[in-house]
Amino acid sequence: MKTSKSLGVIVFISAFFVSINPARANIFSKPIDLSKPFICKDISPTPMHITDKGLIVSGVLYPLYNSNSSSTPVLTNTIFRSLDNLEEIDIIQNSDNGKVNVSYMKFRINPDQLINDESIENNKVFEKGSFDAVNPGPTYYSKNQGCEQ
Repeated sequence: MKTSKSLGVIVFISAFFVSINPARANIFSKPIDLSKPFICKDISPTPMHITDKGLIVSGVLYPLYNSNSSSTPVLTNTIFRSLDNLEEIDIIQNSDNGKVNVSYMKFRINPDQLINDESIENNKVFEKGSFDAVNPGPTYYSKNQGCEQ
């Protein structure tokens, strides 16, 4: 069970993804089978693959951090973190249609040490997303290319 500090990160991330603008072109672009490799060009040019050890992106293993941090029943938000807890990859899947969005964040300090949304945003080095977000922070980058198999 995560501490209350990590709960703040989870609530922030869940709230961020719920605020994604559905009118934008590639939100939840195509159904994805997460048991097979998939590509999100805004995140990595190479395929991502979820294994029993975690998420592999560009040959780097990101162990499972939280299997579902979403407070919305229709979404599953799976979080993977680097071993130093400074990199986080969130995979959000819509259970109604299997479509996926991915966010990759790099932090200056372990986000579990941060207590509110503002401190989380201020400690991001950058964030890449496979989607076009509403009111993204200054470190957010996306060409809204979605994910595909």
